Amino acid sequence: MTRRRKKVLHLITSLELGGAQSGLLLGLPRFEKDEYEHVLCSITDRMNMAEDFEKVGVKTMSLQLRNKTDFMVGWRLRKLLKEVKPDVLHTYLLHGNLLGRVVGSLTGVPVIISSERTIGQAHRWGRILTRLTNPLAQAVEVNSSAGKRSVIKDLGVAESKVRVVRSGFDLQSITSQNVDTNIRNELGLNEDTRVILMAGRLRPVKGIDYGIRAFTKLVEDVPNAHLIIAGDGEERENMEGLARSLRVHEKTTFLGVRSDLPGLLRDSDAFLLPSLNEGFPRVAVEALAIGCPIVATNVGGTPEIVIDGQTGILVESKNSGQMADGLSKLLNDRALTCGLVESGMELAGEFAIEHYVETLNGLYTDLLDSLDLYRTRSKD
Repeated sequence: MTRRRKKVLHLITSLELGGAQSGLLLGLPRFEKDEYEHVLCSITDRMNMAEDFEKVGVKTMSLQLRNKTDFMVGWRLRKLLKEVKPDVLHTYLLHGNLLGRVVGSLTGVPVIISSERTIGQAHRWGRILTRLTNPLAQAVEVNSSAGKRSVIKDLGVAESKVRVVRSGFDLQSITSQNVDTNIRNELGLNEDTRVILMAGRLRPVKGIDYGIRAFTKLVEDVPNAHLIIAGDGEERENMEGLARSLRVHEKTTFLGVRSDLPGLLRDSDAFLLPSLNEGFPRVAVEALAIGCPIVATNVGGTPEIVIDGQTGILVESKNSGQMADGLSKLLNDRALTCGLVESGMELAGEFAIEHYVETLNGLYTDLLDSLDLYRTRSKD
């Protein structure tokens, strides 16, 4: 007798480009097709990546939330859950977790798994509501050991419920990708220009302002340095203004959103990650895999990737002076940089996408099997 496929509905705030969305796009198609059926649902109508998922065989849908007063979104999710009848409801980010826990439980979904991807960013009411709804989830997935400690301490999740599922990467694709990128030619920079890269959404938590201040100090030691910033967000105008006020705007280029990050990393002499907090910085793993040396702040899950003195240089958060010193070391000490790069590329191998799929498959299977065992015992 053929066993029915496990059906998993993934509920996320939006299908805009982001770390969680990128991880799902990479991982879901790699599950065994005869064992799993995945459905991806966005709470909002922001569906930029929907076509990408559909191309790899993952069905997408939306609850069409357009404003915060649309209280019927819960009813629409309930209707969807009754139609899809998932074995597992896997929720992501604050809004997905809260909505999914409540409606999923009321609808009778057998297994609910919440995913916490940020550390210390939830507002007061977010923390309170998360604590109140913790009992409704059978497991809470995090992508780092730091994330595990955070959800236990800050969100009141029982340690027995927390599962660490490290993010996965298609390392072969990243390292062999033939990206037609030459940032020096694109920006008209000399070949001897030392290129420093920052990448990510331009939000306060990313600490871009501290990175720009660090670059201001760096050019005193390395006058042929040039800073490129890939990404966009609400802080862009402020950051452009800061570069002008610090008189480094002629040595700083805001690239906006880019789809060729591997190429930018290959072309850069160093990567700076000045975040004030991080759950798990995917871009740091990509930098290690490609061989771009890193200076990063010692926050959240970053030290699990950037190991100070082994795979990169760690500095204190908000300390622009330390950031500048770290970058200067990478640019001036070739032996140090080569050693960090070699160790970093080795560590990156531990984040292969196959490990992510295997771990998540184990989580789904364990929870569903324990439920089946419980049901069998109940009947007995």
